[in-house]
Formats: sequence, C-alpha cells, structure tokens
Amino acid sequence: MKNNVLGRIQSKVNVVKTEEKQLAEYLSQFDFESFEIPETDKKFISEREAVFVKNGRLYTDSLYEMCIALQEVKDRLTNNHEASFMAWYNHIGLNKDKVSFLLKRAQLYLDFPEQKAFISSLSDLAVRTMTAKGVLPDVQKALLESKIAAVKDIKEIAGALGEDNTQLTVPQQEFKYFSPKPINKIQKDIKNMSVEELMKAKRELEYYKKLMTTVIKELEVKEKEYENKDNLKLVEVE
Repeated sequence: MKNNVLGRIQSKVNVVKTEEKQLAEYLSQFDFESFEIPETDKKFISEREAVFVKNGRLYTDSLYEMCIALQEVKDRLTNNHEASFMAWYNHIGLNKDKVSFLLKRAQLYLDFPEQKAFISSLSDLAVRTMTAKGVLPDVQKALLESKIAAVKDIKEIAGALGEDNTQLTVPQQEFKYFSPKPINKIQKDIKNMSVEELMKAKRELEYYKKLMTTVIKELEVKEKEYENKDNLKLVEVE
C-alpha cells in the first residue's frame, strides 16, 4: 500500500516536472516578424503566452473534474438519498442554477469526451442551449465538431436540424420579381443538411435579405414620391 501511494505521488511529480519543462521550452507560433515586433517584446509575449496556455489547460482540467465529480455524487445520492443531494451541494456553496449548468456540461463531457477542451470553452448559456430539450445527440455532435459556440448560431442550427422543425408555407403562385422555388428547395434540403451546408445556406439567405431590405427601402421612397405628387395635385385643385 505504501509503495502504491509513493508511486502515485511520484507520478504526479513527474507530470508537473514535464509540464514545467514544456512551458520553459514553449515557443509561440505567432507571426511576430510580420508585425515587426522586436526580440525583447517577442520574448516577453512568449513567456506570457506560455502562462496563458498553462492556466488554460488547468482551467479545462479543473472544470472537467468538477463537473464529473458533481455528476458522480448526484448519481450516488439520488439513488437512495434524493433530498441529501441538494443539502450537500448547498453545503459546498453551490445553488440550484449553478448545479444545473455543471451537470449539463458534465453530460456533454460524458457523451463527447473527445471534445473536452471545446466543451470547457463554451459559456453556460451555450451549454444550456445545446442541451435543451429536443436537441438530439447527433445535432450536439455536429455543433461540437463544427466548433459552433455562439448561442444565436446554436439555436438556429439546432432548430433547423431538429425533428420538430416546422416549415413555412410558401405560395406556389407565379410572381414577376420573385420565385419561391429556391425557398422550397432549402426547406426540402434542411433535414439532410450538414452543419457546413446549413451555414452556407444561412449566409446566402442573409445576403439576399440585405438585398431585399435595400430594394424595399427604394420602393418605399418611390411610393412616397407618388404620395407627395398626389398631395401637390390636390393643393393645385383647391
């Protein structure tokens, strides 16, 4: 037993020494030359970057371990002592909302262990949005693999790829300046779109929306011209 404990301690010491050596030898990949940054500043920034990288790793590991530990305690206590779980997390300074966020993140860690670093980088709101009811595991996987972190984008992509997505009814009548066919095609394709295809479609629609906004403003200006022209005629008649 004593040898096992000493062995684990030595392993921890070796890990720390290895990390310290890696940081001491850390070389920034930033393009200092293109920005004509002098060597003295380059050395200073590289050292601070090493500190940032080290603490970023520590934060990722700490957040992961906290979430998993909380999930394990919940699993243990809620089996036979459900009321005690709330009492316990209150005892360590957590509240219901914080526990909810940590457990949602823990579920992502457990379901997608290969995305550990990215999951740690997500905001609490992004995690809550990604783990909302109705967001399927395949959608969560696609969001994580595509590194989608903005809450707005998560909502839009999850809604488009989700099973409960409802389609707009696009009129089939013939228009002089507008064809509903591209809209119908997008709606038909949404179910089978990859995240990359969805984002491309979204960018195209955003572009056309800007064009439409510009045209609508021009039409409104022309409409005002006619209104003013009619008003002038009324004045002349009087």
